[in-house]
Amino acid sequence: MNYMTEYRQAERNDPEGFIVIDKPKGPTSHQVDFWVKKIIGTDRVGHIGTLDPNVSGVLVMAIGRATKLIEIAHEEPKEYICVLRTYSEVSEARLREVLSEFTTDIYQLPPVRSAVSRTVRVRRIFSIDLMEYGGRLSLLRIRCESGTYIRTLCTDIGYVLGCGAQMAELRRTATGPFNEERMVTLQMLKDAVYLSTQSSGKKFSEILLPVEFLFRSYPKVVVKNSSLENIAHGSDLFPGGIKAIVGEPRRGDRVCVVSEDNYVVGTGKMMVSFDEVSDLKVVDFDRILISPKAKVTVENEAKPERNNVVRKEVRQGPSAVHKFGSKLHPDHGRSQGGSYSRDIPAGFGKNTQFKGSPYQLRKKKDKGRIRGRSGSY
Repeated sequence: MNYMTEYRQAERNDPEGFIVIDKPKGPTSHQVDFWVKKIIGTDRVGHIGTLDPNVSGVLVMAIGRATKLIEIAHEEPKEYICVLRTYSEVSEARLREVLSEFTTDIYQLPPVRSAVSRTVRVRRIFSIDLMEYGGRLSLLRIRCESGTYIRTLCTDIGYVLGCGAQMAELRRTATGPFNEERMVTLQMLKDAVYLSTQSSGKKFSEILLPVEFLFRSYPKVVVKNSSLENIAHGSDLFPGGIKAIVGEPRRGDRVCVVSEDNYVVGTGKMMVSFDEVSDLKVVDFDRILISPKAKVTVENEAKPERNNVVRKEVRQGPSAVHKFGSKLHPDHGRSQGGSYSRDIPAGFGKNTQFKGSPYQLRKKKDKGRIRGRSGSY
């Protein structure tokens, strides 16, 4: 039994993933959090992107270990449907002209009643489509960077128009890959959880989106199952632990690190480009979604004594060697970040260019320990 099998057995009773809730007007986002916790029966619940009480639409709920990805998911672009009310009637041509001026990077000052500090910041507006024009009331579809205040945007549009304007209605229709097609109401969620206890549980599993859904457009780094335990204990990712790279990530790009069976291990930034992999560290982790777990024991089976060490014990004798270039999990090819996929040769991960005595490095390190210890005692 490998480490991933043991870990997934230990986590088998904990729901994990994302649920797209159709938030109604009235309650706050934190109230929706509380209701989802009661319906599902777990405390590990958090929302992605707070909505005001009078705003409805897509409110993504992170469940279980997916709560560690809230900040990453919050970086995804947002889409809104907005009703703009102008204080006097303006022509459609003039309105379209002003909207095109705001389709760029804009400066915004958050409103007085906001959860962030009131400092001027830059936000990008990807597109503003005029869906319907009705004189003083216009229907807009806005796609923008995360953290954009639509109410402030409508006020600024009114300043440029010269007549003043405000946001009359607002509904969020998408947060990154999560859109209205995946939405369920709180009542639908409660019904699905109840039906899951009465039947095979397929109803709730259809609502709960897997963690992999968030990273379907990300490039992926496939790691060997033999390196998962070291990663869980905080080890860096070097070429020796990589099975393949799917996509064409460049230095500084965010990548999703997955196991050979497409289980999300963590996320991080590329330290080198996909075509420049050498003996250096490849991925700098910012999220690790697997944690060190105790070995899963079977009832009535004696557990052997083992030393409390991080790495697996080394045993003599033949061991299974993974053949590079073998078939990967079919979901690895679904990344939309690029069509490039390469296997990492077995030679990577071994530093063959080091010159000098290992004793000299060890001696310097010991000196540092002695100096640090002398000040403590």
